Amino acid sequence: MATGAVREPALDFDVHHYINRIVTRPRLHLLPRPISWILGYRSQPKPQIGSVLVWLWAFVGAFAGLLVVQAVFQSKGIKVHGAPTVIASFGAAAILEYHTIDSPLSQPRNIILGELFATIIGVGITKLFQLNSNFENLRWVAGALSVGITSAFMGFTNTIHPPAGATALLAATSPEITELGWFLIPLILLGSVLLVAVGCVTNNIQRQFPIYWWTPVDLCGPNGDDIEKQGQGSENDTGVLEGSPCEKGSTAGRPHIMVNDRHISIPDWLSLDSEERWMLEVLRSKLREGLGSTSSRVTEGTLVHDPDSS
Repeated sequence: MATGAVREPALDFDVHHYINRIVTRPRLHLLPRPISWILGYRSQPKPQIGSVLVWLWAFVGAFAGLLVVQAVFQSKGIKVHGAPTVIASFGAAAILEYHTIDSPLSQPRNIILGELFATIIGVGITKLFQLNSNFENLRWVAGALSVGITSAFMGFTNTIHPPAGATALLAATSPEITELGWFLIPLILLGSVLLVAVGCVTNNIQRQFPIYWWTPVDLCGPNGDDIEKQGQGSENDTGVLEGSPCEKGSTAGRPHIMVNDRHISIPDWLSLDSEERWMLEVLRSKLREGLGSTSSRVTEGTLVHDPDSS
């Protein structure tokens, strides 16, 4: 079975490739259980709940989250700056934070940093446009430019959060929000943190939130303990190593599957049928091709690749 070589797309960039080298693996499992639970740590996989319960907790979360944000925004220290009752983009954020909590767009890094970047860009672009005496007639241009730059920058930093686009747009097009100026930045940051904090309580009653705090990428480094554990695993005839070497460390206790060009690691309690193992072997084969390998060893359940026959 011949396949074409897998080549990396041109002009491709992933900030995780550079940042994750200095990011340490999570240590939530070392915290007292009530705290680690609220922060999303689970020692065992959390069973899924029915859609009706999801809707119920989404209602509870959105109601409680926005109630807390609006209550804080009513304080004298904030109202004195002319802050509105709430920033409209928080309504969209609440749907993500309390309903689609498994989505990467809903994770703390995305909402907090995404909203922060969007606010800085939105206010900054608006301030530049305000230097023009015809600013009122150019608001729509400032809004479009703010959202465009925000979208690109969130993609660059892997902090995509759709409601943040609305924040950047409001900073330029809504007179009430524009009047806040740079004060909009701490206001948005405060609201985002409050939404996440409420989510850590309501979303963890029967579900799990967040799925990760910084990145979904396995932060397991090639330390001595990991290598020793890998050596203790047993590799079957399809090259699948039973027992994930970093299951309790790098993923904060969450079961995971790790695939690289040399082996595939799975939790020792996870059983895979032949088709599922074959799919993992396909991924491993693609990684080998990406490293410039000219052929793959022919074994049962392994994708055979020979570029010379392509």
